[in-house]
Amino acid sequence: MFFDKLEKTILPPTTVMNSSVTDVTDTAVASVSTLVARHRRNSEGLQIIDCVDGNKIITMNDPELYNVANSLQKKAAVQCLNEYAQKIHWKNIGDSAIDLGCGDGSVTVILKKYMPSNYKKLVACDISEKAVKYANEHHSDAATMFRVMDIQGDLPEEMNSAFHHVFSFYALHWIRNQEKAFRNIYNLLEEGGDCLLTFLGYTPIYSVYNVLAQCSKWKSWLKDVNTFISPYHDMQDPEKKVTQMMEEIGFRNIDVKVKEMLFVFDSVEAIKNTVKAIEPFHMPKDVYEEFIQDYYTAAQEIGVIEINNNNIGESSINCKYCLLVVCASK
Repeated sequence: MFFDKLEKTILPPTTVMNSSVTDVTDTAVASVSTLVARHRRNSEGLQIIDCVDGNKIITMNDPELYNVANSLQKKAAVQCLNEYAQKIHWKNIGDSAIDLGCGDGSVTVILKKYMPSNYKKLVACDISEKAVKYANEHHSDAATMFRVMDIQGDLPEEMNSAFHHVFSFYALHWIRNQEKAFRNIYNLLEEGGDCLLTFLGYTPIYSVYNVLAQCSKWKSWLKDVNTFISPYHDMQDPEKKVTQMMEEIGFRNIDVKVKEMLFVFDSVEAIKNTVKAIEPFHMPKDVYEEFIQDYYTAAQEIGVIEINNNNIGESSINCKYCLLVVCASK
């Protein structure tokens, strides 16, 4: 099996070899077949989270790559807006909106198409300075601006009750302090304002990180992998948890749904680029190239992706996951 080959330990530059790590036999994983079987049974998923962990900030690696590799996020945003945009209470004159976790800005551009043409302002925020710089250079205009902001930090004073609408697509699952983030969303809204939020729940494809983190070859690089687990990835009835939290904060008209989603990557390279665009471990290029090969092979081994082959030798990859969709008002 593939996992039997994961014997060579690849250490980060800061790792010091000593007697406790020179033995590359992974005693924590006595049986790789048992490990894989456990993951098949549990269907545990890991979620990459953009978060503040003590003094360590993990942000988007490469906005340019993300721009061409985020077709999953863009497609899901269109599906969500097609279904829910009519439920937004647009002012039709002078709407103000904020898009949280905008990344490279490509989904913000999609959002603009669903807003009234005479909206007053659209502010899009992300914790990544690189992403915000890229978005401003490519997507800003007279009524649209991008700025750095951490939604689980303290809000700038001028943003309190400043928006009719709050949007967020594929970002809130990266946040560790969910209650603080949702309180901030509430405080961003003016009285009567509304929000439309989508974020990942159960996501089996990220179980690959958990598997590789338990193999000797990658455990030093992935030692902080638990930092990147979504608060909703293995939660039963996450919609109930989110609804309860929002009720306690003071939201009204709360509607939380869990949607089963399927995305089809049109090539092996496409799924590798998607993983690379949000990979949080900051590996050097030569190490990462070996890692992504092991990642893809492990994903097949534990059955979290389905590969479809056609008659001319081309492959597509099915990826199933769950998306939480939240509508509410203040």
